[in-house]
Amino acid sequence: MKPFAYSIWLMPCAEQRAELAALIQALSNRYATPAFAPHTTFCSGTWNLDEQDLRDAFGRLAVQTAPVELTVRGIDWADHWAFFFFLRLAGGEAVFKRAPSRIEGAHLSSIGPHLSLLYGLGAAGIDRDALRQELAVRLPPRIRFNSLTLVRPSTGRWEDVGSWENLCSARLGG
Repeated sequence: MKPFAYSIWLMPCAEQRAELAALIQALSNRYATPAFAPHTTFCSGTWNLDEQDLRDAFGRLAVQTAPVELTVRGIDWADHWAFFFFLRLAGGEAVFKRAPSRIEGAHLSSIGPHLSLLYGLGAAGIDRDALRQELAVRLPPRIRFNSLTLVRPSTGRWEDVGSWENLCSARLGG
C-alpha cells in the first residue's frame, strides 16, 4: 500500500460543535475561505501500512482515551495557513502525551492544542487583532471533546480542504 497522510481529530461535544461550526462557517463566508469541521488535532502522521490497520489502531486509541475538557486560553495566530487564526487550548496534557505513542509514527501539532477558526487560504489582509477583539466575548470558557474522527486528504495535500475524507469516527472511552 502507498503511504498516506492522516490526522486524528478530537471532536467537540454536539452542542459546542454546532456553535463552533456556525462560527467557522460565518468566518468562512465573510472572508471567502474554506469551511471545515471544528476539531482539535489529536495527532497526525504518515501511515505506511494497510488502511484497515490504521482504523484498528484508531479504534483502540478511542477506547483507551477518556473524554477531555480543554480550557480556552484566547485567540492566537501564526503565519501558516493551518494556524492562521485559532483558539489556543490548555489542559489534557497527559491525554495528548499518550496519543502519539498509541499510533506508530504519529506526532502532536507543532503549536500544541488548538482549534482553528479560520484557515489562511486566501485570507490575506485580514486584521486578525481586530477580529480577535470582536470574537473574544463569544468564546466558551471550556470545550468538551467526546469523540475522535480519522481523516485524510484524498489528494495527499492538506491544503485541499475540500478533499478531506472522513474515514471513521468513534466515541471516546468506547
